[in-house]
Amino acid sequence: MSVSQSQPQPLIDAATGKALLSELCSPFVRGYFAPECSIVQPENIAHPADQLLVHHEHMTVVLQRHHGSPVAVHVLEEIIDGHFYRRKISLTPVGSDKIVEWGIVKLDLRYMPEAVSSEIREKRTPLGAILIRHDIHRRIKPRYFLRLPEGSAVLKLFGAEYDRPVYGRLGTIYCDDVPCIELLEIVVNTL
Repeated sequence: MSVSQSQPQPLIDAATGKALLSELCSPFVRGYFAPECSIVQPENIAHPADQLLVHHEHMTVVLQRHHGSPVAVHVLEEIIDGHFYRRKISLTPVGSDKIVEWGIVKLDLRYMPEAVSSEIREKRTPLGAILIRHDIHRRIKPRYFLRLPEGSAVLKLFGAEYDRPVYGRLGTIYCDDVPCIELLEIVVNTL
């Protein structure tokens, strides 16, 4: 993939994890939104959520390994705004309706080959699986780890309610050294 001489600035250059979370969630919000969460250090993430979040791999691969099954993507909502494509998703093990991840992703499609961009917009395959299959040189950089309390407005964006806190991460995926994907990944049903 070729990249223009002028490199883009990171999609979100947020000063805090809560600002980044708010930026990713805001296009999907109806009304007031307060992203209740705590920024946590990796050692403060409960097991097994820590193993699912604290790494530099695609969540697709980690979730498949953990749940012993490929995962399917379910696009709950999408927004196309110029060259930016955003979507709110859930992931389930293939053949199951058990949700194992909630997520929001913002992609700058200018830095994706057309075949990759088209496949992402088809909504049939998880993002990580597409990038791996197309052999896109990528680097995954977790930026913040989150603890979301039960009743969190973030979880309500997905229509989800849990009787205990859940954990997630905010990160950037660099494709060919360009920061072109920002994402929120929340792991649930970890056992």
